[in-house]
Amino acid sequence: MRVTSRLIAACVLAAALLVPPGALGEGRCGTHAWCDTSLTPTQRAQLMLAAMSQSDKVGILTGQAGSDVGLPAISWTDGGLGAGGVGSGTAGATAMPAGIDLAANFDPQMARQYGSVIGVEVKHRAFDGDFGPTVNIMRTPLGGRTYEAYGEDPFLASRTAVGWINGFQVQGVMADVKHFAANNQEGQFGVSPLVAADGGRQLVNDIVDPRVLHEIELPAFEAAVKEAHSATVMCSYNLINGVYACSNPWLLQHTLRDQWGFQGFVVSDAGACHEPDADLAAGTNFDTLYTCYSPPEVDAELATGQISQKTLDGRVFEILRTLFAYGFFDHPTWTKAISQDNVPGDEAVADAAAQGGQVLLKNRGVLPIDPAKVHSIAVIGPAATQYIHGNGSSKVNPYLQTPALAGIQARAAQSHISVTYTDGSQPGSAATAAKSADLAIVVAADTESEGEDKQCMSLIPQCSHTQDVPPNPQSTQPAFGNQDALIQDAAAANPHTVVVLETGAPVLTPWRSQVAGLLEAWYPGEDGGTPIAHVLFGDSDPGGRLPATFPRQAADIPTAPGGPSQYPGVINPVAGTCTVDTTSAPCPYYQETYQEGVMIGYRWYQDQHIQPAYPFGFGLSYTSFRYRHLTLAAGRRPGQYVARVTVTNTGSRTGSAVPELYVSLPSRPGVPEPPWQLKGFAKLQLAPGQSAQASIPLESRSFSYWSDAANAWEIAPGCDRIGVGPSSARLPLRAVVGQGGASCPAP
Repeated sequence: MRVTSRLIAACVLAAALLVPPGALGEGRCGTHAWCDTSLTPTQRAQLMLAAMSQSDKVGILTGQAGSDVGLPAISWTDGGLGAGGVGSGTAGATAMPAGIDLAANFDPQMARQYGSVIGVEVKHRAFDGDFGPTVNIMRTPLGGRTYEAYGEDPFLASRTAVGWINGFQVQGVMADVKHFAANNQEGQFGVSPLVAADGGRQLVNDIVDPRVLHEIELPAFEAAVKEAHSATVMCSYNLINGVYACSNPWLLQHTLRDQWGFQGFVVSDAGACHEPDADLAAGTNFDTLYTCYSPPEVDAELATGQISQKTLDGRVFEILRTLFAYGFFDHPTWTKAISQDNVPGDEAVADAAAQGGQVLLKNRGVLPIDPAKVHSIAVIGPAATQYIHGNGSSKVNPYLQTPALAGIQARAAQSHISVTYTDGSQPGSAATAAKSADLAIVVAADTESEGEDKQCMSLIPQCSHTQDVPPNPQSTQPAFGNQDALIQDAAAANPHTVVVLETGAPVLTPWRSQVAGLLEAWYPGEDGGTPIAHVLFGDSDPGGRLPATFPRQAADIPTAPGGPSQYPGVINPVAGTCTVDTTSAPCPYYQETYQEGVMIGYRWYQDQHIQPAYPFGFGLSYTSFRYRHLTLAAGRRPGQYVARVTVTNTGSRTGSAVPELYVSLPSRPGVPEPPWQLKGFAKLQLAPGQSAQASIPLESRSFSYWSDAANAWEIAPGCDRIGVGPSSARLPLRAVVGQGGASCPAP
């Protein structure tokens, strides 16, 4: 084999002399035969693979440079919220609003701009790719990384992910959609950002049937692969039905490559690669932390036949083909040029995303702030002076920090409104401050982090023990005291009290009936105080809609009824001798069952007839809208439709309308269907009195369910209902589509 490889390499190198100079890439490839840009990525990868030494083949599995073929090292940074995550060191970057804030925009174009900012800044830090975006569905609002991802609905997550990846990859860097799959929790009692003791992501086995995966967890990954063509996919820590994700043939081969036609390569989460033979065979190409693909380990298993040469070559070929397809060799090595960041421009996009994602949940005539009526504001709460962000690998070292108080002070000064501040830590101080002002604004925040889930949903210290790394206790929930009590004290003293929430997920709002206004600002990014103030003062309309349901009480969430066996899992030791490095299961491990099935998020609340505090898709505006004239027209392909609805701004201010389209499929024996499922939306900016028609496409997939028996998407005969309106709980416009020749009465 060595002789053959050397002969092939020699022939290939000799052939390079025959490559026309004009066909060579202008980047870092050189004059090799595989540098001919007129060849396909497959052809170029085949040529390069044939010339690679065995050591270079093994080295590329961990991103090492290949000296024999001029292969540069592959470099990554981490996190879908900015270019300054793990890998970037302490260099500053634009800290974007949280992923859940981006999802709340209900705007794929904003997601594209957001991804573009990160892509440019990643390139300016000399990285080839970024471990992002995070698209795991919010199964529980306790999840420590809920803030990173896009909420509870697979369609919304899909549209947001596609926008992010398209904007990011056009900058010449590779996206890595993660965490594939069912990495829906961090676990309880953990150490941020590492591992949790109970149901930790590294030691939990998710028992979940294929239909639930295909309908809930996998759609965002599928869209990222099939529509946005994400260069890579990151396999997750957890086990799925008894097999680690990174050594799971059903996940990585059958679903990802065979069903979806994925042409990129799979990288492991840091430390999620366990056994070289099993992971390589299943389809994991790249080990991000040298935990199982180090040269000594791979060489040893090649020598014993545990890893075949065919398997190794196949995984290496997939990496090479991806690198050629995404221009890795055909551009110069990105140089570290942080000074080239367009800091003001990138900040403007971050602020626009933050404003577009803020959700006005309650307004009893106090917002927007009117300088003719409000001459003094009392800002209350320790969170008001802090830069609020999520912790873990996606954390960004921000270029600047504008807490809520600073943003409100700056904007109030423009309107000649006085602002006072108290943290409310002294007994009675919150009430005193609130009573002395025309308007009280209480800023409250939670803390979320990779490595540990929250213990509860209230705004009290006991609900979150997560902290920044290195420790920064002043900016975390445990240091903020009882914020629920703080809100109640202020509201009792001043009926004109507004609460601004900076949270990464839904929280409980037991005081909501006592306050006059409630604005969810999420983690709004490094300049967060500025967009918060702009919305409070009405400089922009609160454009966000909820990407996740706010429950009335903790017992209402979808994972609550089953107890620990549903979340975070129960200990399930394996008989006999085993270690955490076995591919079948670690010992002991936690096991949990997705008892809620497809009834996740708002589907659960509607199916169980549980009224939430605030429903999915909900959000108020400073104006009002009327929805009329829903029509359906057949599309160009069988099963395709276009829904059109007219929206009119009936108020006196410009505002953002978000018509949302939901489909209701008839249930069948053994296949229960949610009452409604989001399948389309649009975002319209309308001036007073202006009308616009939103066109929302519907594909055959919009009316399909996953059949485990057929291992495919199917459309059942019957009458599929369509509802359109401003939220999942308010769908005034109705239509119906008959499937399989069904005769359906008008809705």
